[in-house]
Amino acid sequence: MALKNNLPTFTRTLTAFCLVLFIFLFLPDSLSNLSIYLKYLLLAGIIGLLLMYNEVLGSLSISPDQEIGVKPTEPENVIGSDSKTTGALYENLNLLVLSTVKALNPKYESAVYMIDPESQVFSLQISNSDSFLNSIQVSNAMIGTLLKGTSVVYQKDNGEAWNDLFESKTWRGSECVLGSPISLHGITAGFVLTKIGHFSDLTDSDKSVLTSLGKYISYGLENLETLEKHIIGEDNKARILDLLANLNIKSDETRILDQFKYLIRTVFHYDRLTVSLQIENDSNAIIKLVDGVEDEFLKNSEFPVNGSLHGIPIVNGETIISQNWHESHPNFSRFSSSEPESDIKSVLGVPILIAGESKGSLFMERLTGRPYTDSDQKTLDLLGRVLGSSLYWLIEYEKIYQNATHDGLSKLLNHQTYKDRFAEEIQRAKRFQHHMAVLIFDLDKFKRINDTLGHPYGDYVIQTVAKIMSKNVRTVDVVARYGGEEFAIILINTTAKMAMVVAQRIVNNIADYPFSMDGSEVTMTISGGMAEYPTHSEDMKELIKLSDQAMYDAKQKGGNGILIHGYEENATIVGD
Repeated sequence: MALKNNLPTFTRTLTAFCLVLFIFLFLPDSLSNLSIYLKYLLLAGIIGLLLMYNEVLGSLSISPDQEIGVKPTEPENVIGSDSKTTGALYENLNLLVLSTVKALNPKYESAVYMIDPESQVFSLQISNSDSFLNSIQVSNAMIGTLLKGTSVVYQKDNGEAWNDLFESKTWRGSECVLGSPISLHGITAGFVLTKIGHFSDLTDSDKSVLTSLGKYISYGLENLETLEKHIIGEDNKARILDLLANLNIKSDETRILDQFKYLIRTVFHYDRLTVSLQIENDSNAIIKLVDGVEDEFLKNSEFPVNGSLHGIPIVNGETIISQNWHESHPNFSRFSSSEPESDIKSVLGVPILIAGESKGSLFMERLTGRPYTDSDQKTLDLLGRVLGSSLYWLIEYEKIYQNATHDGLSKLLNHQTYKDRFAEEIQRAKRFQHHMAVLIFDLDKFKRINDTLGHPYGDYVIQTVAKIMSKNVRTVDVVARYGGEEFAIILINTTAKMAMVVAQRIVNNIADYPFSMDGSEVTMTISGGMAEYPTHSEDMKELIKLSDQAMYDAKQKGGNGILIHGYEENATIVGD
């Protein structure tokens, strides 16, 4: 039945789309205004055809007496669902995790295991290597260690338990394994297992990502279970599943919101759609997305959550549905008490729940009094929950990324990420024939701070210097903590002589800064060295070496200065 309903509609829509395309292609230049409208119509047509195409494919893939997204016999058992679309999404989650592992390092081998409650074993769901066993006993000591929070376990320390995880072979002893728990309702339901052939291949940034992959599957399962427990139309459910399948581990906020916008467009009629999120530790919210009727409250506008209609779901976690909000909420404004009279009448707004807390609002508004239905309310409420889960993963991924790429103390890029960015910038500079200035800085006589004032004071100095450096460069430039009291900067599309202005400003600002903590005041200075790509070298290691040597030459001259490699006569020692 689904096939009969879908194919004729798809064919008619495709024919209409081709007709509009034909008119657009042969439209004379004199009718440019009409051309703009047709362009938007074609864009909407492409989106609609893609959605219908997915539905037609879904119809073709099931038997006539089946429907898309059939609810499983046991709702809690999401993994064992008979739903074709749900099962496909679960498979996509697993595939995405494995592809992420391979993207980090092609040598890594990984697998996803889920618990089988009856047999009390972890069953293999998917893997990218045949070395993993089909099942692992729950009592396995290594798995127990990994699930308790130990991120890395080594083969040489766990020979017997190791053999219960993998097919028998001769091991070198350099292998190690990482685990990332998958949870449902706070209970461990499985894990992602990653095997590294040699422990030296494992970087800190890779470790941060690998030990957090289970969270991504947990988030996906949470969304699947939410869908299964809510009674909504099968068409809407299929669209939501399709959207979730297209959200990946590296989705950004804009992409997530845009995909939800197109989904909501296909499900509802509205004159304006608004998505707002509360600003952290603030009583204001910021509008993240607007679709439809525009007024003074555009994207990135802020408004108070208290006393505003759009703030009610954020403050109280309540859903608002009204045929005329002026009458139902007479003491509220839509966004601000100073806003002009609005023509908006019918509204439907739901909270966006992130980690169980209301952190935003999802609002649909109409210029007429045409009411939203209870069914509309249930579906939008579900979308608010799913959107919240998606944004939650975005926040979690950003934490993973920050931990993996940034130094915890200074918040600057860490040593490994600096080298990765350096390699990328060299390729870019080579392609566009740009110059780059490479700077290495080292605080002068820093050891005395830790020895006399303690490590907390030393940490304060490191953090302050990091902020000074960041404030004196452009957003395109690269700033990193190279190690200890050393810092590294890459000034993009800049020669060494041009970079001297920035470098000397950094040196001066640090020398002039009044470092003070717990009543103790100190004066700090810093020395720097600089090399230029490609003038001095085109090799990353050589450029770092030359900059480092120039920095030591500056220290030999008394410190508190900056030198360019090979151009000492052009550099100024600030202290002279």
